[in-house]
Amino acid sequence: MDTKQNLAQNLKLLMATTPVDHITVNQLTQQANVARNTFYYHFADINELVAWIYNREIVSQLAAYQKEQDWAKGLDLLLRYIETNRHFCLNTFHSLNRDLLGRFLYRVAFNMVTGVVDDLQPDCPPTLRDEMANFYGWALATQIIQWLVTNLQESKVEFYQRMHRMLNGTLQQVLDNNR
Repeated sequence: MDTKQNLAQNLKLLMATTPVDHITVNQLTQQANVARNTFYYHFADINELVAWIYNREIVSQLAAYQKEQDWAKGLDLLLRYIETNRHFCLNTFHSLNRDLLGRFLYRVAFNMVTGVVDDLQPDCPPTLRDEMANFYGWALATQIIQWLVTNLQESKVEFYQRMHRMLNGTLQQVLDNNR
């Protein structure tokens, strides 16, 4: 296991019982059995490590789901990640890192919508594509944040079905309305 992965794994272990805002670099490096300087060689701070974890564990996988016929699979993958990594995501959400998680969710949703729009209408004007990605990106990110606010009380299946009802076909409709 490489050093970054070791730090990530140990941060997630610590976050299972300790709010991320209360975890110090010293605690993490001691838990991971690495020198403090080693941590700073790879990351500026714990927030950067949290962002690295999200990028590595989920963002990189979602690039494959930016086609119209695949967006629902990408949403399901994201929701499964949140459900499987419940403590990590909720801990991030309930910390000062809430903005980091919100930006992460928005970026993921923005990129998925952009990919779907490009797939549906490759010659879509970039301004319209970005407006759609911004609108639906924030809508989806906000819904996921609301799911986190309620501690994932709604089942993943129910949440997924609700998002599918709201989003399925809407991008095509917007594109059709703007031809």
